Amino acid sequence: MTAEPIKTSILDLLQQSQRSSKAFMQALDERERTAVGKPDFWSAKDHLAHMTYCIRQNLILKVAAILQQQEVSRREESVDQMNARVFEEHRLRPWEEVHVAFERVYADLIQLAERLSEAELLDASRFSVITEGHPLYTAFLGNGYEHLQEHFMQYYLERQNLPQAIQVREQCTHNVVKTQVPDWVKAWFLYDLASFYAQHKQQEQAAARLQEALTLAPERIEAWLKHNSELAAVRKQ
Repeated sequence: MTAEPIKTSILDLLQQSQRSSKAFMQALDERERTAVGKPDFWSAKDHLAHMTYCIRQNLILKVAAILQQQEVSRREESVDQMNARVFEEHRLRPWEEVHVAFERVYADLIQLAERLSEAELLDASRFSVITEGHPLYTAFLGNGYEHLQEHFMQYYLERQNLPQAIQVREQCTHNVVKTQVPDWVKAWFLYDLASFYAQHKQQEQAAARLQEALTLAPERIEAWLKHNSELAAVRKQ
């Protein structure tokens, strides 16, 4: 049987993310579950409703359409417009409804990854409307894995729980680094972790993770640093 390191890694990460999402939801009390959010202060169910929409519309349905040789159009509205629309559409829905919808769509995402072959996950041209020239598996890593962890992190940050947010970001990165994905992908997550540390004035940790990222993918990280003034300052120091 041919080894499928990318598919195995993606499935492992999605399953870990599924478990972490269950842990996040189980830790919420009744007040947190039923809270109605505001545009600048999302509730837990606002984050779940957002992720349900993004995973279904921006990943599952688009991949399915491409596999069926259907045309996929690019989104016309901006990210901010989409976020505001989805927030208003779902903010008054009951917790249980939002919860069930999220769990269903994440299970569908894992099933989609299971059906795809290693070759399809590595394809960078057929799915370019989704990945902008990167292999398809990066969409699962970005939209399906990291994006969800970022929303959990944002939830904790907005409630002044920086230690929990750090734990989420660190675990997200650790899970990726220990897989068999290419070094530049590991560097991507280390770079994001370094950015997070820099944003929260933890310069020593930021410098350490940035150095690890540079060691793995120096050319990519150097290019990214041109657009990140905080990390560029860390690099100079």
